[in-house]
Amino acid sequence: MSTLSEFFIADHRSAVAHAKALDARTAPPTQLARLEVPDLTDLDVEILAELAVKTVHATGTECELGLVDIELDTLLVVPEALTAVFAELKDLEDQEEVAALAADWARTEEMATTAEVTEPLVRALSELASKADEDAMINLYFWAE
Repeated sequence: MSTLSEFFIADHRSAVAHAKALDARTAPPTQLARLEVPDLTDLDVEILAELAVKTVHATGTECELGLVDIELDTLLVVPEALTAVFAELKDLEDQEEVAALAADWARTEEMATTAEVTEPLVRALSELASKADEDAMINLYFWAE
């Protein structure tokens, strides 16, 4: 059976409400911009983060996802600097770098898939991350059961 996971954009309060609804297998209270990514774990995301940081030359960027609430271990926040790295991918002058990143991620032991699977996911994540707004306190979150 596959596990459920997704990225979404929200403020803190909406993120917690959304995650609680997902945990309870009920409809979330509001519709958020989201990207379903079945079978993805926080480790998979952190590996992608490390590869993305190298791709955009953002050395020193924190790649570890942060716990949002001690009682909600299914909800993690993507650090703002890392969200900016993901958002930057769609604007790279050489989009072949994104394809290479996706291929490298696909070849990792944890993913064990193909670039045909990972490249659309990386591109969709970049689009979603670009909707985060630090000033409005709208962040990128990752939820996994």
